Amino acid sequence: MVDQVARLPLGTIDRSLVRSAEVVETPPAERPTVDTIEGIADWLLGPVLQEESGVRAIDEYAWRIVAAGFPIVRMTLHAATLHPQFLGTTIVWWRYPGQTVQTFITHEFGEAVPYEDNAVARVTRGGETLRRRVDLPDAELDLPILRDLKARGCTDYLALPIVGAQGRRYAVSYATDRSDGFSLREVADLTAISRRLSVASDVYSQRALTRNLLSAYIGPNAGPKVLAGQVRRGTGEELTAILWSSDLRGFTERSDRLPGQQMVALLNALFDVQATAIHRHGGEILKFIGDGLLAIFPVDAAQASQEAARNAMAAATEAHQGVRGLADAPFMAGESPLKIVVALHAGTVIYGNVGAADRLDFTVIGPAVNLVSRVEGVAKALNEPIVVTRQFANAHGEPLRTLGFRALRGLATDVELLAPVDDSRQQGPQPEARVG
Repeated sequence: MVDQVARLPLGTIDRSLVRSAEVVETPPAERPTVDTIEGIADWLLGPVLQEESGVRAIDEYAWRIVAAGFPIVRMTLHAATLHPQFLGTTIVWWRYPGQTVQTFITHEFGEAVPYEDNAVARVTRGGETLRRRVDLPDAELDLPILRDLKARGCTDYLALPIVGAQGRRYAVSYATDRSDGFSLREVADLTAISRRLSVASDVYSQRALTRNLLSAYIGPNAGPKVLAGQVRRGTGEELTAILWSSDLRGFTERSDRLPGQQMVALLNALFDVQATAIHRHGGEILKFIGDGLLAIFPVDAAQASQEAARNAMAAATEAHQGVRGLADAPFMAGESPLKIVVALHAGTVIYGNVGAADRLDFTVIGPAVNLVSRVEGVAKALNEPIVVTRQFANAHGEPLRTLGFRALRGLATDVELLAPVDDSRQQGPQPEARVG
């Protein structure tokens, strides 16, 4: 998802609570020019489901409504979604400038707008049909959206509930700038044709829900693989990657002492700062394991191992900075600062489905995974925030500080470990060797 603030008229609402996902702009030559209510109804019975996305479907639907002679200048569709960050999604079409924009609305947005001021909530949750003249004095406009529409020259507003499968409810709205607003016949026709949107809304919502859940629970790279059909146990691909294993120091002592909700808040914040750093630098989190996590920075044909290694090191440094920044968080009151260790290794893994016949995990396996986990354990004993292997150092290519050869549990030979040179300045004098 493109992480940018949507350009929506939101009054005084914090725009960071609304994030843009997709923008569609159909060239004028490709827009429908002639259509009918009957033709749109037929299109909604099947052809609409062949569109690439729900945003494209709504874009074409709106242009078809215009081609059928309706004087709309704005059309929206609103749907709830099942996502840890977002309460719902909104698709907004404007005749001018001719764009359709999908945005995701955070849970905080829903909490920030009172129900009586929230037209979407009143339609989806309350089942109301809202019909309002917009070209009135502001004191007579009972919904914030009406003042936004008035500023855009609109005169009339219609919002309708659409009931989908299993009681799912959507909201669709239309606005016009025609001086006398919508006629009674237009309202009746728009109401009737809007009911036909339920099937398409269900289909595209279900697709989005599946995609969101897979991305949230197994990752943005693994999710599409599963959706594409890579679901058979034992299937996988060989992948060269930088592996990341991190852990919180002193977790057991804190978890034994702190209330459960405080510990959950602490872990969520801890994972947030690491995830932000990992994703910003091109990595993917594979799983959370207690207070630790496993991630990879894939090396593909277009990316040298050095770039992946430097991205991983930058993410590790940023993650440590983020963890230090949690010292003033409410859940840290009276607590000693959090400290994590990050282990980095370069190797080849098998990336795919592993598990029982009816319970699979899409993850990485192989000796490289075991090694980076062992290195993370040694990092704690060495009191080093970031520890890497010789394989990582060779890929990274910049000076690092050697920690010598160390015995790792389960490995027959000792492994050379290294750490960033800058860390030595933070922890006092250490033996240093410049390696490439």
